[in-house]
Amino acid sequence: MSIFFTQNLVFLRATHESRPSQQKVADLLGMKKSTWAAWESGRANPSFEDMLRIATFFNVTTDDLLTRNLAQMQAKPWIKEDNLRVLVTTVDSENKENIEYVPVRALGGYAQGYGDVAFISDLPAFQLPFLSKDRKYRAFPYEGDSMPPLREGCTVMGEFVENWHSIKSGTICLVVTQDEGVVLKKVFNYLEEKDILVLKSLNERYAPYPVLRTDIREIWRFAGYFDTEFPR
Repeated sequence: MSIFFTQNLVFLRATHESRPSQQKVADLLGMKKSTWAAWESGRANPSFEDMLRIATFFNVTTDDLLTRNLAQMQAKPWIKEDNLRVLVTTVDSENKENIEYVPVRALGGYAQGYGDVAFISDLPAFQLPFLSKDRKYRAFPYEGDSMPPLREGCTVMGEFVENWHSIKSGTICLVVTQDEGVVLKKVFNYLEEKDILVLKSLNERYAPYPVLRTDIREIWRFAGYFDTEFPR
């Protein structure tokens, strides 16, 4: 398959007027979510018939889908830049969606590489059978001392948040921003009123601070953590 195909699938889904999830697109096209996820990650290729269905659904030509970088083309009328939610995922040999782990060595580049197929595909990946199959998870190393009782060096699990407006104030999330990278904070949601989130540490030595919507790249709702030591 062409080098543009997987990037175009992610881009088209993220910029569609209804911002459909992988599950929603799969349902509309009559397939399994794991099949669509495999196409987005480059682990499998659609048939010619499926390619036509994809092109029809997103109102593009099959030629453009395969040979052009749609993200660099002139914007379509239905594209809303502040609503982009690009999520690159990987699947295992059975087309089950992976939980990717972002090691410390890759953490610094995550804010730039989060939407890059090659970057995400290079991350270690694993499965946890007790997590919901209908949600997307990713694991990050925790650094610092701002969120006790978590200890620096533990691993934090995040559940991907597609609709940022749905986040209730007081929710603990992993927030990815261009300047700070990945931070774990309690989030207070003022997107409707002021286009900002206020991030607060559990360690009172650190003052709360705002982040603009335009600076945010991804948000992952806290879903658990793993540590080799018992919390104190």
